[in-house]
Amino acid sequence: MPAKVELPQNLPVSESAVQNLDASALHHRVAMNELTTIRWSVAEDIEAYQLWNIPAIGVSWRKLLEFGVQKGVRMLRQSDLSVSNVGWVGGFTGHNGFGHSEVMLDAKRAVRVAGQLRSPAVTVLTGPQNRHINSHARRLAVSALCELADLAASYNVSIALQPMHQVYQQNWSFIHSLDDALELIERVNHPAVKLAFGTYHLGGEEDVCSRIRSIVDKIAVVHLSDCYGSPQHENDREVPGEGHLPLREIVYALESAGYDGWYETEVWSPDLWKMDHHDLIERCLRSQAALFSNELKTSFTGLNTLSEFPDEDSSTY
Repeated sequence: MPAKVELPQNLPVSESAVQNLDASALHHRVAMNELTTIRWSVAEDIEAYQLWNIPAIGVSWRKLLEFGVQKGVRMLRQSDLSVSNVGWVGGFTGHNGFGHSEVMLDAKRAVRVAGQLRSPAVTVLTGPQNRHINSHARRLAVSALCELADLAASYNVSIALQPMHQVYQQNWSFIHSLDDALELIERVNHPAVKLAFGTYHLGGEEDVCSRIRSIVDKIAVVHLSDCYGSPQHENDREVPGEGHLPLREIVYALESAGYDGWYETEVWSPDLWKMDHHDLIERCLRSQAALFSNELKTSFTGLNTLSEFPDEDSSTY
C-alpha cells in the first residue's frame, strides 16, 4: 500500500504573487505522465495513479496503441482520473520511413481520442530535420500543424508543440528553443496551436522566467522534469526538485502570470525506471511536495512559515 504523504498547505507568497498560490491548489493540477511508469500497462497506470490519489494522467499515445485504444479509452473514462495531455505524435519530416499521410492519420486519430477523453492538449513533435534543409523542414512542420489545427479546435483540444533540447536532434525534433517554437506557432497563426513547455528542455534558457508572462497564453501544458546539468543523452531526466533547474522559480512565474493548466511529471531515466514503480511514484510525490512548499523561499522576504515535511503517519493528501 502507498505510504501516506501530507502535502504542506501554504506556499510562501510575495506581494506580486497571485492570491491563491498554495500547495494544495497546485497538487490538484499535477498529473503523472505514463512514461514515468514505463514498465506498466495502461491498466496498471490507471489503477496505481488512483491508488496514489493522483488527479490526472498524461496519456502515452504509444502505450495506448499497444494496449488497445478502445479498451484504454473505456477504462480511462470509467476511472476517476482526468487526462492532462495525450502524446506524443508527429514526426512530420519523414524520419524512420513513415510517410506524411501515415503520420497525419496517426496524429488526427490522437486528436479525436483526446477529444473523447476531454484532454486539453495533444503534444506534437516535429521530427528531426532529416535530410531536409532547415527551411523545408519548417515548411513541412507548419503545413502539418495547419492541417491539424482546425480538427483540434473542433474537439476543443490544443496542439501543443514541444521544443526539445539539442540532444534530441537525431530522432525527435529540429525545434530546440523557445524562440524556435514560438516562431513556428506564429507562422501557423491558429489559436489551437500552442506550446508544450518542458522544464527539462527550456528550464536552462537565459531569462526563461522573465519571459513567461508574455507567452503564458500560448502554453497548453507544462511537463515537469529536472536534470543535474546540461542534458547529455535522451534519457537523463530527474525527478522534479532533485536536480539543478530553477523549477520553483518557473512554477512561481507561471502561477503569477496566470497559468491555470496542468503540470505533468515526466521522468525518463533508465536508473529510475529500474525502481519499483510504486516507490518511484512516492519519490515523485514527496519531491513535488517539498518543491511546492518551498516555492522561492530564499528569493523573497516576509514569507509564510513553512510546514515541516511530515512523517508517514500523517493523513493522506
